Amino acid sequence: MTVVMNPDLAQQGAETGALVAASHADRQVDDWSVVALLLFKYYARMHPEGFMTEDVRAWADKIGVEPPPDNRAWGWVAKKLASEGEIYAAGYDKQKSANCHASPKTVWKRK
Repeated sequence: MTVVMNPDLAQQGAETGALVAASHADRQVDDWSVVALLLFKYYARMHPEGFMTEDVRAWADKIGVEPPPDNRAWGWVAKKLASEGEIYAAGYDKQKSANCHASPKTVWKRK
């Protein structure tokens, strides 16, 4: 097997995966992406010091929001808000979720 190193193709794959996950979430849970976008914006306002997507996801779960079938849908939400100028990538930090093994992920801040 040949490994193809192509950052543009990798980015495209990430974006496609997130979009597919968000679309699937909307088919399974009424208005999931609409609710998720509002929650993410609200969370950003309440955490001006910065936060990670996993923080929003954990908070949404805690307040009883139905989770998407695939957590990559939350990635679509973050990217959508970033593209709309609502938030920006302020660096990276280690994830706190045990199953993520402290892998680095984006820290978001509200613009």
